[in-house]
Amino acid sequence: MFNLLNKLRENIQNDLLYQVIIVLAIVILSVLVAKIFSFIVKKLFYPIIKKRGTGIDNEIILVTENSVFRLIIVIGLYIALSVFSGGFTLLSFTTNKTLIEEYPYLNSLVSILDYALFVTVVILLLRLAFKIVNLGFYLYAEKIQASENKNLSGSLFPLLSKISKILISILALIIVLAKFKVDISAFVVSLGVGSLAIALAAQESLSNMISGFAIMLDRPFRIGDRIKIGTDVVGDVTEIGIRSTKIIDLDNNVIIIPNNDIVKSRIVNLTYPDNFTRVLVEVRVAYGSDINLVKELLLKSAESLLKVESAAKPEVHFVSFGDSALQFRITLNTPDYRNAFQLECDLREKIYEIFTANNISIPFPQRDLHILTSSGETANIP
Repeated sequence: MFNLLNKLRENIQNDLLYQVIIVLAIVILSVLVAKIFSFIVKKLFYPIIKKRGTGIDNEIILVTENSVFRLIIVIGLYIALSVFSGGFTLLSFTTNKTLIEEYPYLNSLVSILDYALFVTVVILLLRLAFKIVNLGFYLYAEKIQASENKNLSGSLFPLLSKISKILISILALIIVLAKFKVDISAFVVSLGVGSLAIALAAQESLSNMISGFAIMLDRPFRIGDRIKIGTDVVGDVTEIGIRSTKIIDLDNNVIIIPNNDIVKSRIVNLTYPDNFTRVLVEVRVAYGSDINLVKELLLKSAESLLKVESAAKPEVHFVSFGDSALQFRITLNTPDYRNAFQLECDLREKIYEIFTANNISIPFPQRDLHILTSSGETANIP
């Protein structure tokens, strides 16, 4: 290989032209390698991805192909520039001088090309970062089915994508300025002061936005879920916005809650992981009642309802001795939490009917009052 290059140099008899030919050969070779890589990807991977029929896979392959294609060419240009600048030490055939001595402007030319190539690399990496950001948001939106929420797909994700691109662009600008030996300390300080002023002015809004983003990442609830926040808010989620979340309560009123308040509260999701829920009904019977009969009647009243999950049998428990009655609890399950309230009402009606038909008494709260008279006798007042 070296013998072939020496023969080429001897035949040309011009060191500058020899260096230019070597540089062009390296550039052409890098372009050829990039073309071969692109051809292999299109012929080998594209048919496989096309069969799967997923748009995100096509985007990933396309971004990978273009990025590697450009990277190979950039590597070739860097190698060519390095070879060209390294050839400055070659002695000329005619003047017995080094190449840099014979052509002093070459050093400035290489510096200009080096800066231009550096800026080109930064721009290519910047475009790649933009595409990766877009793909990242697209993948996450697809994972959480963000298309169902216009606030996510239509406003939040595009906003976060733009903010990410602005931050990446600022970082790229700082890197370029540092390469050109520009003092960026004042710029960084101004940027920090401006960011601090914005953060202080919009502290509450930023807090709600960050909380909203945390809700979307953690996903404690989704649109359509029935949730309980704290002790007094129960309703169906209709909208998860950038600043707040909207809930329709059981009275059909819209409740708007700032995301920051939701993050700080205890959240009970009644629909996660599914709509299956449990119903509890407590009933009291008079002392002296037949416990086994009471259990049998309670089970009979539950099994007669249509909204009860057949796979999970109702259960009856004798839970406590009350002040004026025996306390029983019946638990049953329903496949849909929306049926829970009506199921409780229906079950109470059935229990009352069956208890009445079988002479099972549901006593009123009662007290036995004992009064001590002056003669020392006790008078009982029921």
